[in-house]
Amino acid sequence: MSYSIYEKCPVYESEKFIYRMVEEKDAEDLLECYSDPKAFKLFNSDNCTSDFFYKTLEEMEECIKFWLDQYKDKYYVRISIVDKQINKAIGTIEFYDRKVNYKDIFKVGVLRLDLASKYENEEFISEIIDIVINNLCEAYEVEHIITKAIPDAKERILALINKKFERLEDKVILPYNDYYIR
Repeated sequence: MSYSIYEKCPVYESEKFIYRMVEEKDAEDLLECYSDPKAFKLFNSDNCTSDFFYKTLEEMEECIKFWLDQYKDKYYVRISIVDKQINKAIGTIEFYDRKVNYKDIFKVGVLRLDLASKYENEEFISEIIDIVINNLCEAYEVEHIITKAIPDAKERILALINKKFERLEDKVILPYNDYYIR
């Protein structure tokens, strides 16, 4: 990539999804995801200013504005995952890089993946992870990714293991539990 992801966020595409910068107009779609109690329990809010459970459109709109400000300040990119078949945002990817010191790894990409509960299955998650591996890792110049998957996230864990992620010992890289690395 000849430019920084913070200059212009690319649009990516896979078989079922389009991945593009989150937009304020996504609020109504994303509220379905972020107000879903089944989805919420799988979200990763470690070290965040919110738990990402929203009940009103206004809360979701404020969250998106915050994400866009964070992007402007180059903290992370938040990408909407749009289901091509229904042309609707069904979740988001957050990605950023972090310096670590772990087994000769000095920089990792951190992935947060928030999905509406009906998309929380191995097939969809694998498709999304492929986009992250093949595109966001290059954009951030990282070879390794860490992401969280609590024990209840059976489909997510299956997708991670199938994509060659390994469970980290708790609190090895981050002061939190239930992380996987690839």
